[in-house]
Amino acid sequence: MGTLLRFAPLALALTLALPALALADPTLDYRDGVAAATKGDMDTAIAAFTRIIDAGAGIDPKNLASAYNLRGMCHDAKNETEAAIADYTKAVETDSKLAEAFGNRAMAYMKLGQVDKAKADATSAKRIDRKVKVPTFE
Repeated sequence: MGTLLRFAPLALALTLALPALALADPTLDYRDGVAAATKGDMDTAIAAFTRIIDAGAGIDPKNLASAYNLRGMCHDAKNETEAAIADYTKAVETDSKLAEAFGNRAMAYMKLGQVDKAKADATSAKRIDRKVKVPTFE
C-alpha cells in the first residue's frame, strides 16, 4: 500500500500531462491541420496550426513560417482577409525566403484593392521563386 501511495502522485501527474503533450506535437498538429483544411474544416485547421505557432520556441523557423502561411490560407478560405494578411506577414517575417507567403499576401492585398502592396509582394515572391502563383496585373 505504501508503494502505491508513493506512485499515486506520479501517476496523477502523468495522467494530467499526457493530454497536454499530445496537443503539443507539431507533426501531428501539422498533419491534422492539413487534413482538416483539405476537408474544408477551416476552424479545426486553424486550431491545429495555432497550436504549432503557440509552441513556437522549439519549432524550426521554416516550419513556424509554414504554419503561419497555412493558417493564413485557412483564414483566406473563410474570407477573413485581414487575419490572413497578418499571418502571411508573420510568415515572411519568420522566413523571408518563403515565396508562397509573399504570393498569398499579394493575392489577399488584391482582394482588398491594395494594388501597390500586391505588386510589391508579387515582385518579392517572383524574385525568390519564379514559379510561385501571384496575381496578374493589367
